[in-house]
Amino acid sequence: MSSTTEINILAITANSLKAREYEQIFPEYYALATITENGLWHDNQNVLDHVIAVFAGLEKVLQFASLASSHKNSLENYLSQRIGTKTRREILIVATLLHDIAKIDTLVNRADGTANCPGHEMIGAARVKIFSERFDLSKKDEDYVEWIVRYHGFISEILGLILVNRTKEKYLQIFKETVGDVALELVLLMHADLLGSDLARTDKKAYDDRIEILDWMVEQLQ
Repeated sequence: MSSTTEINILAITANSLKAREYEQIFPEYYALATITENGLWHDNQNVLDHVIAVFAGLEKVLQFASLASSHKNSLENYLSQRIGTKTRREILIVATLLHDIAKIDTLVNRADGTANCPGHEMIGAARVKIFSERFDLSKKDEDYVEWIVRYHGFISEILGLILVNRTKEKYLQIFKETVGDVALELVLLMHADLLGSDLARTDKKAYDDRIEILDWMVEQLQ
């Protein structure tokens, strides 16, 4: 790894994260190995294992293998847009790396054996500024990363509302009005987050239902 104090965003891979190539410059990420969540989405899943799996999921999602060429080209063009000094793709990558960074301080172990991290989205969003220099983010880039981290749990709630109330268009509109200019990034991150979770194994129908809605949302948001 380079001895500089900045991380080359586009050089990061799931394999390099797994090999701990960024441990010295990004120790907060690897500290997530000290905690484990347990529930429907995380079956005694170590949080470091999860976030690396989410990054691998993002690599898969960003291939857009299931999309028609026109949709794929549209998404590639969207992600190539520059926000500050970074593109939307780079901002999404950083947000994916940081989305669960505050779980280490929010873990709650319950008497029934379950464990999760309430409030980690808000706390994590407030910490984005700590990492800006390491990723060479401008203030505008930082704001976008913070917004994605802040709302990455909200989209899960929107998916739940759609599944219960069967009103996709209504809740997509509410989602867009709430999260503004990062709606598509949140959909892509949610897809990656599902791929990095245990839900496909613990509740396959719940997983498939959410993936189906996310695919629909991607089409609607282009």
